[in-house]
Amino acid sequence: MPNLDLPVIDYKGRKTANGYKKGFSEKSPDVQKLIREALHIVQALGIPTDDLTDIRKEKIAMALLAVGDVKTTKDWAKIKDANKTYAVTTKQMIDFYNQHLEDSTSKGSYDYVLRHGLKRLLIAGIVVQSKPDSNLSDSTRGYKVSVEYSKIIRTYHQKDWKKQVDIFNRSHKTYAERLEQKRDIPKITVRTADGQEFQLKDGEHNQIQQQIIQEFLPRFGFGAKILYCGDSDNKYGVINESDTMEKLGIGDISQGKLPDVVAYSEVKDWIYLIEAYHSSNPITAERKYELEQMMGSAASKCVFITAFNNYEAYRSCPEEIAWETEIWIATEPDHMIHRNGHRFMGPYSERIKRGSLVFHEKCGYGTVVEIGSDYIEITFPAEYRTVRFPHPLFLDNGEIKVVEI
Repeated sequence: MPNLDLPVIDYKGRKTANGYKKGFSEKSPDVQKLIREALHIVQALGIPTDDLTDIRKEKIAMALLAVGDVKTTKDWAKIKDANKTYAVTTKQMIDFYNQHLEDSTSKGSYDYVLRHGLKRLLIAGIVVQSKPDSNLSDSTRGYKVSVEYSKIIRTYHQKDWKKQVDIFNRSHKTYAERLEQKRDIPKITVRTADGQEFQLKDGEHNQIQQQIIQEFLPRFGFGAKILYCGDSDNKYGVINESDTMEKLGIGDISQGKLPDVVAYSEVKDWIYLIEAYHSSNPITAERKYELEQMMGSAASKCVFITAFNNYEAYRSCPEEIAWETEIWIATEPDHMIHRNGHRFMGPYSERIKRGSLVFHEKCGYGTVVEIGSDYIEITFPAEYRTVRFPHPLFLDNGEIKVVEI
């Protein structure tokens, strides 16, 4: 085994919300050496780490260990790869960290595992996805070491390893070269109403997002500010105002759970949750429920919208779009389709329901007893009668006023 000059990792222990997190020097010598070896391999294969803190360096090293199922320094020669059935999800990686690497990563930190640990390994091609076409929110999607890279990693402790790595790197794209290649992907430019400009990967799905931002929100957004905009070429979103979303009370902003576009109107105090439908993921009853749970206390402010590129895409959607949501079609930008309810767009917590107390300018106070798609029935005690009004839009023109929902 050659005398390797391993990179240094050094950070102090600290208190966290989940308890005390060990400093690197507090881990056992064997675990320290294993993590430093992993970082040495990562650096030798062309991934830059000079811009990272020691904690971030450790996260990348631990990610490689978990994905390859490397528990001791002797396991490099038998690292598992994409030829095996072995693949780990981000949640399983956290278990690996805590069980084998003396870590104390929170169970809910799987998004940070992807962002801080796996991201550069994936770009470099060292790690690959077990289900490349799966949705980001697919909890069954795993990660494994590339077959090509596993071959060079298995030779790690051989005397001529550095020479083998030099030869290997000359015939494989480096991390920097892969990033440059990604920059050559065709882009579409998106301009927001407040003058911001950013780019999305060119594609039908992102073209719908462009229309949402440039056409829908200026018409129906009441000055809404974009808090999040996803991109198929950027898993963390080209806009991600996580601090603002947390202040609004959104309970869970984990990457992959958010809809394609999230916007907030301060004028209305509404949160717009918008899915851009290309071939999947409209707001079904299940997706609406998932979003409501994710939004936590902010769910009462939400407006749910599925956006389509044209009527053909809308008519061909095989899934049932949830009631009490909105539909917007880019080819008819001035109009919307409302899925039931008693008035046009808005959070349903603000809307009238059975039992609501209302006031009618001629009949006085009454109680709502029935709401249909094109009528509302109100019982007026003073009149000893129930009256059916032909359309609930009367609520918006002043004839009927809501006193208490």
